[in-house]
Amino acid sequence: MIGLLLFGALLSRPVEITADKLEVLDKEHKAIYRGHAKAIRDTTTLTCDTLTVFYSDTREVQRIEADGNVEAIDGDRHAWGRHGDFDNATGVLVVTGDPRAQSGERRVNGDRITFTTGTDQLAVTRPHTTDKELVIDADDLVLDADKKVATWSGHVKAKKTTTTLLAPTLVARYDDAGTITKVEARGGVVVTDKDRWARGARADYDAATGRLVVLGKPEARQGKSHITGRTVTFVSGSDVLEVEDAKSIIDVKEKPKQKQKEAPK
Repeated sequence: MIGLLLFGALLSRPVEITADKLEVLDKEHKAIYRGHAKAIRDTTTLTCDTLTVFYSDTREVQRIEADGNVEAIDGDRHAWGRHGDFDNATGVLVVTGDPRAQSGERRVNGDRITFTTGTDQLAVTRPHTTDKELVIDADDLVLDADKKVATWSGHVKAKKTTTTLLAPTLVARYDDAGTITKVEARGGVVVTDKDRWARGARADYDAATGRLVVLGKPEARQGKSHITGRTVTFVSGSDVLEVEDAKSIIDVKEKPKQKQKEAPK
């Protein structure tokens, strides 16, 4: 196992690197590590098949590229993929190539996984999140392990059994075991469940009771009935739609009038 001493503890941002083989291309200011390559910087550990280090004239590490079986660990945050880019100045690591990530008990797939050394946040581009019966897709996701909060934004679609919720922003709070306890949807919400439909300015979901409450001038439809009220509530496992201060309009289609038969002449 070959270790990198050249870029070691004398640097302002030291990186410790080991591998089976090392090739130094000094004119190109880079070093290539092959076989069980590992780079450690502060709390972040990056392992892969091949690791390329780019350094400055003063031999300080500027950037690291990782390829093949990439795995990054920083506290309880993990990321896996085929390729990784690490900026030593900012401490930002980006993992791509069918990446997947985990923060605590929360697991997610996406197009790109990003986390920064020294923070508890993990960001995912185009996330696909599966949480037991709940599946969530969006443009972006930020997981904050310290606050136990997950925030999806941009074209959010959350689906649980027969219920689908659409919103610009979705914030989920979870417990120490990683189980989602409450979900808040904001920015204009649309909810559908079989023949039930509702929309409003926001919605709150309580996982313990299975109640999804739509608020903010909500309106709903069930069957032929169009309903407005103060709140509209869906209950998991029930076909009942609960509306406070309800006002209903029932659509009734008139049957076409039959032509009277003419009396025989």
